[in-house]
Amino acid sequence: MDTKIQILQRQFDHLKIDVIMAAYSEREAGWLNNNDEIDYYRVFYLMEGHAVLETKGVGYDLIPGRIYVLRPKQKVSYNIAIKQTIKAYWCHFRIRNADDMKFMKLPKLPFSSSVAIQDECHVVGIMQKMIQAQEFPTVSTNLRLHSGILELIAYLLDHSSWDDLNDAYFIGNEVGKEKWDDVLLYIEQNLHHNIQIEDLAKVAYLHPNYLITSFKSIMGCSPIQYVTERRLELAKKLLKETDLPISEIAGKVGMLNHYLPRLLKRHTGITPKQYRRFMKLELPKALGAAEHKEVNN
Repeated sequence: MDTKIQILQRQFDHLKIDVIMAAYSEREAGWLNNNDEIDYYRVFYLMEGHAVLETKGVGYDLIPGRIYVLRPKQKVSYNIAIKQTIKAYWCHFRIRNADDMKFMKLPKLPFSSSVAIQDECHVVGIMQKMIQAQEFPTVSTNLRLHSGILELIAYLLDHSSWDDLNDAYFIGNEVGKEKWDDVLLYIEQNLHHNIQIEDLAKVAYLHPNYLITSFKSIMGCSPIQYVTERRLELAKKLLKETDLPISEIAGKVGMLNHYLPRLLKRHTGITPKQYRRFMKLELPKALGAAEHKEVNN
């Protein structure tokens, strides 16, 4: 996996987000909106109409069939001008741990992301559920709002191309992309060995203490914790895809025979033998609509 993608994935694992509001709107041509004094993200899906996002004298067309995510106010302001009556679903949200979400600053356009929608019913369904959760509040309202925005963001990520991401994430960080490539590759290639902080520091040409601090700020955990996670993931892969004895798998991932079962059970609640058995079972076919109806009758 590309280093940038792997780091972004780690950042999303720590995402903490609060939904401010979700709604459906219709706006006539001539309506104008800007990002002044806005300290939250905006995500919207344009179903009909045409709007233009204008900044520095340049206009970017906002068209139906795409999800757009706009950042909070930046040094460079922007306006949204409605050129043709629009119909749109939208949501405002804040990221509590914004310092961990530096990826939002990577794209050069004023908006963070724009993704073509392949399944409009799916996206609209998510937005409508969020709106309904607000209209009919229950004890689960915030959970439904939270799950809705996370599902939208997940959809955006799954349908995005990361090819155009630059290396802005690493600007100002002494451990540049090339060093992170080397460090993470070294870990992957040496999981069966006893990896020490000093080994990783030599790969990155950094003092061990600085490496630990920098690693945690990027990956969300210490280097040793990350190594343990990668070993466990490799062990799970080998349990699923091979018939190797558990003792041999433990050796391949740099763990003692007795430690792998204990670690796996702590993380999954089951033993290696149970994990292997469950992972090799084929999922039963889901009931089709006709079958489901027949069973209910």
